[in-house]
Amino acid sequence: MMTSPNRATPEDASHTMSSVVCLRTPALALPARAVRGVRTSRAAAVTPLAVARPAGVKASTNKGDADRTALEVSAVPATSALAALTFFAMPEAAQAAVDPLASAFAAYGHYLGLVLVVATLTTEKWLIKPEMTEDEAQKLVIADSVYGIAGVLVLYTGYLRVTQYGKGWDFYAHEPIFWVKMGLFAVMGSSSLFNTIKIVQMAAKKAQGEENSSLIGEKLSARMQKIVNGELLAIGSIPLAAATMARGIGYGDGAFPWQAGAGGVALVSTALTVKYVKEALTWEDEKVAEKVEA
Repeated sequence: MMTSPNRATPEDASHTMSSVVCLRTPALALPARAVRGVRTSRAAAVTPLAVARPAGVKASTNKGDADRTALEVSAVPATSALAALTFFAMPEAAQAAVDPLASAFAAYGHYLGLVLVVATLTTEKWLIKPEMTEDEAQKLVIADSVYGIAGVLVLYTGYLRVTQYGKGWDFYAHEPIFWVKMGLFAVMGSSSLFNTIKIVQMAAKKAQGEENSSLIGEKLSARMQKIVNGELLAIGSIPLAAATMARGIGYGDGAFPWQAGAGGVALVSTALTVKYVKEALTWEDEKVAEKVEA
């Protein structure tokens, strides 16, 4: 049987289906919001191609031929739009995995920072006590310094993973649990300012040659221990938040406004920073004074 040049053959249908399957491979998988984000200007640029007459299709004055030709040509816009969508999606998908080695190092740095945070907090919890020796006080200074560096490492590598090597900012920005995770990090960082200030004051006294610079009272020791416990609780909750966030739990239809999440985190961070800095600067440890005088 002769095949009309205007009729779609099974081979053509198979080729079209394979193109659709290729588009839906994991390598090109994008969040639904990213697909919806294709600009109207791009769609407008596809329109002229979509209505162009395919090569080999001849104009016909016969009504039956014209109807058949119109039906076949109607499939062209969908195919052209599909190809255009693939073209526009590919740079974004490639960007997500532009450098696997860099992505691996960013993940490693993130996990390393978290491990260091836990290690330094555990060290601080073990060292903080009313009657510290000079050696223990020096170790406390080192532990708190490493804690600060580890916190910056976690924050920086987390930024890279959110914007370059993860699911993309458009996903994380509208994921409520992501902002819960950021809130936990803000609580951990802001509350640590109390201990950091007291440790710096202790180191400054030692540098000035003051005696008993490493001695702290029972009240201050208990307060610092309590803050470390809170920080450990916050850092222990972050992996759970990350695991649920990565699986899209709470994402819903992606309508959560990122401004609400960012505003909440900023409010918590600012309020706790002011609270703990003020508390540390105005803290008076009377028990140490009594002990020194005795």
